[in-house]
Amino acid sequence: MDIQTQYMGRTIKSPIIAGSCGKTNSVENIKKLEQAGAGAVILKSLFEEQISKEASNNAWALHNAGEMVDAYTYIAEHTKNNQLEAYLNLIKEAKKAVSIPVIASVNCVSSTEWMQFATAMEKAGADGLELNMFIMPSNVNVSAEEVEQIYENIIQTIRRAVQLPISLKISSYSASLAKVCQRLSWMGISTLSIFNRFMEHDIDIDEQVIRPVNIFSAPSEIYNTIRWTAILSKLVNCPITAGGGVHKEDDIIKLLLAGANTVQVASALYTDDFSFITKANEKLQQWMEEKHYHHINDFRGKLAIEKNSTVSPFYRVQYMKYYSGIE
Repeated sequence: MDIQTQYMGRTIKSPIIAGSCGKTNSVENIKKLEQAGAGAVILKSLFEEQISKEASNNAWALHNAGEMVDAYTYIAEHTKNNQLEAYLNLIKEAKKAVSIPVIASVNCVSSTEWMQFATAMEKAGADGLELNMFIMPSNVNVSAEEVEQIYENIIQTIRRAVQLPISLKISSYSASLAKVCQRLSWMGISTLSIFNRFMEHDIDIDEQVIRPVNIFSAPSEIYNTIRWTAILSKLVNCPITAGGGVHKEDDIIKLLLAGANTVQVASALYTDDFSFITKANEKLQQWMEEKHYHHINDFRGKLAIEKNSTVSPFYRVQYMKYYSGIE
């Protein structure tokens, strides 16, 4: 059974992508992920703040440098570049060690100074760049249209900066998610990745402090991912990478049936270790053989919502069918 598929303009051996996380932060782990059967690896994200913080510190010191401005400028730029040296070395060493695509990742909220480092990532040999757009719609002074414009500005700026294929990873927080995704897909991105996760929090009533909880995704999150993969896969103008709640081998098959080209896994790499990828690939091949599918494209999107269908009534009817008989 052929489980090859397309990802960011390349043919990869498996639809399973190792998502950006602590498990993708070393050459040793990246080699293990390739051996386990991953189709590609997305490196742990650099945060925009990690880059811009150095720039802010440098600007403050430069203001106080007096007559040594020229000398300090050189030192400040050297320090800032060293901030990313380890990341660039990871890209270079990973590319030497594995044959699968190695994708750089930036967790960003604006199109500011970090952009210049995308060129350095490209020169280091990255096969693509994932933009993890982490914008919480919590500012009452920022409209939905302004948030969408932030997405568009970043894509336009990064496309001018590099020739790398771009994967855009977004959250499900949007008043008109389908429209936003379709619009973004027409901007020249290679892949739309759904969805990133915001950190969840709880309140410790004894200490009266806020604490992070649910670092890993829950298996129940897969249902939201399935729904939106099925809605978006035939609506957008680029392939979809689906992720969020992937904890079982069957989840890979479900998301492919819903229309995903590839599936990202992260939490399962912690809860089941890297063997999850091996088992999921084996389950996919076994299922394809049982169903007489020879290639992923023979069934991919079989259960996706058709492009011109009316989605809302469809889900409304399913809701009514299920709950109308429950008292």
